[in-house]
Amino acid sequence: MKRDRSVTVDAAPTNARNNTQAHGGYDAYFVTYSVDDSGGTVTQVLLASLSSGNVGMTLTRAMRVTGNILIIELATTAADGIPVVRTLTWHRLELH
Repeated sequence: MKRDRSVTVDAAPTNARNNTQAHGGYDAYFVTYSVDDSGGTVTQVLLASLSSGNVGMTLTRAMRVTGNILIIELATTAADGIPVVRTLTWHRLELH
């Protein structure tokens, strides 16, 4: 991320379900998060983002854990209007 971020990128619309302002296909951010086990969701608050307009956004996504696999999903719409499900899958490795 460049130190000089004086060029402002428009924030996602307030009704956006994702932080969609990727730069050349790349997006980066860090968050605080809370997990609702009974509801099967994780909620993230963006503390910093490659797109400064996304800072402060709250994103809630479906999540589930199966064995050593964590899956986080977001049903959203692609730029061309086609519905998509974005999926992030984490595998826990057991090192011996």
